[in-house]
Amino acid sequence: MIYTSSYKNSRTNKYRTVSISKDKGRDAEYDGDYDLRLAPLESFFRIWKNNRGIIPERENTEYYINEFYYQVLKKLNPEEIYKDLDNSILLCYEDNTEFCHRHLVAAWFELFLGVEIKEVNVINDKIEVVEKPEYIKEMLEKVIKEDLNITDSKLLIKK
Repeated sequence: MIYTSSYKNSRTNKYRTVSISKDKGRDAEYDGDYDLRLAPLESFFRIWKNNRGIIPERENTEYYINEFYYQVLKKLNPEEIYKDLDNSILLCYEDNTEFCHRHLVAAWFELFLGVEIKEVNVINDKIEVVEKPEYIKEMLEKVIKEDLNITDSKLLIKK
C-alpha cells in the first residue's frame, strides 16, 4: 500500500518515506529516500507558480494537471512505479487539503490500477487518514480520457 503526505505531517522513522519533490525535500530538512521520476518539471512548475493569483485558479490548476500528465505521468508505467514504491509514504510540501502533485500521483495510481491511495498524517508513528481534495482526481481523469480518447463514464484501466 502507498500513502501520501506532506513533509511536515509525516516525520517518522517507523515507515518508509519517499520524497517526490525535485529538491528531494531539502527545504523541509528531509534526508530520506527520494524518487525523482514523479517530480514536477521546472519548466511548467515555474509557470504555474508565477501565474498563481494572476489567472483564475481553476485555469492554472488545469494547466498544471495537463502538463504534469503529459510531461511526467504519461511517460511512466504506473504498475512499475507502484511496485517500486509499495509500502511507502510519498512526500512533498503542500498541506493535505491543498492542490499538490502528490495528489495527482495518487489519482494516477487509483485510475490506472484500481487501488486506493490515502492521504495521511503520521503522529507519534501512527497513521491517521485525512481528507484530500477529490477534484484533482476528476480533473486528471478528464485529461487522461481526452488523451486516450475514452468516452466511457469510468476510466479505470485495470481492475
